[in-house]
Amino acid sequence: MNNFDLNVEYIKNVNLSDYTYTQTGGITPLMLFPKNIVELKKIILWLREKKLKYVILSGMTNIAVASGILDFIVINMSNFNVSDPLWDDRGFLKVSASFEMKKLATWTIERDVQGLAWMEGIPGTVGAGIYMHAGFLLGQDMQTYLVDAEYLDLNDMQVKIITNQELQFRYRFSKFQEMNAIVLGGSFLLHKIPDDWKKPFRRMKYKKLMSSYHDRRIRNQPIDFPSAGTVFVPPYPFHVGGLLREMNLVGYRIGGAQISTKSPGFIIGVDNMTGEDYYKMVVYIQQRIKSEYDIDLIPEVRLFGFDSENN
Repeated sequence: MNNFDLNVEYIKNVNLSDYTYTQTGGITPLMLFPKNIVELKKIILWLREKKLKYVILSGMTNIAVASGILDFIVINMSNFNVSDPLWDDRGFLKVSASFEMKKLATWTIERDVQGLAWMEGIPGTVGAGIYMHAGFLLGQDMQTYLVDAEYLDLNDMQVKIITNQELQFRYRFSKFQEMNAIVLGGSFLLHKIPDDWKKPFRRMKYKKLMSSYHDRRIRNQPIDFPSAGTVFVPPYPFHVGGLLREMNLVGYRIGGAQISTKSPGFIIGVDNMTGEDYYKMVVYIQQRIKSEYDIDLIPEVRLFGFDSENN
C-alpha cells in the first residue's frame, strides 16, 4: 500500500474491532472513505487494477470479523454524500445511504414528517437498512416506505435506480444481496402531520410512539454488551430464542461469546469476545438446532474472514 495516491481519505492498518458493534476484527491494511460517487468509482477501479479483495461496510452494526491480519480492504461508506435528507413537499424524502436510521427518525419528527419512527429502535445506516431490509413488524420496515433506491452497478460502473418491487423484499432480505452493487441512497414516501388545530396533539402522539420504539429496544435487547443484533433469520413459525430456551442453552458460552440471557436470539460478548468465538457460537447453534429440530438456521449477521463466510 506504499504507493497509494488516490487523493481520497484513508487509514492504513486499521483494527476493525474499534469499528464493529461486536468489537471483533483484526487488522485490515487499508480503510477508504469515499465522499462522493467520483471518489467511489476511482477507488473501485484502483482496487480492481491492483487485484485487491475488498468489502463494502458502513455502520458495522451487524457483522463479526475474524482476528489477525485480514486479507481484504474496507470501503467505509459512512462519509459518503454526507448531507441532510431532501424533502420535496410532495411526500418524497431522499436520503443518503450514509445517514443513520436513528438520526433519520429524529430528523423527520422534528419536521413533522411521519412514517419512520420505527427507525429509532434500529442502529445502522439507511444504506445498510435497505440492503438488509431493516424493520420490526409488517408496516414498520423498509418495504412499507421505500419507493426506490439508488445504487452503483459494479458490473458497468453506472449509477442506477431500482424500485421497491424489484428489490423483492422479504425478512432481512433485499435483491441487493444477490447483486454486484453498492447502495448509494433511497427515496421514501411519507406524509406530514396535518397543519390544523390537532397538530400539537398529533405531534405529541408521534413523539410518544418514537419513544416507545427506543424503550422497547432497551427493554428487550442486551444493549449493554457487544453484539450484532439478532443472529439468525427466524425459522417460521419457530423462534430461535424459544428453541434455545427449550434446549437449556441460554447463557451458554464459547470463549467470550455467550447466548444472551436477556434475549437468546443474540450472541453477546462478555469477556473479550473474538470473531472466532462468535463464529464458533453461530456454528454450534446451527448444529444443535439441526440435530434437535431438523431446522437449518440462516445467519442474518454478516461474517467476514472465516472459513465459511456469509458476506
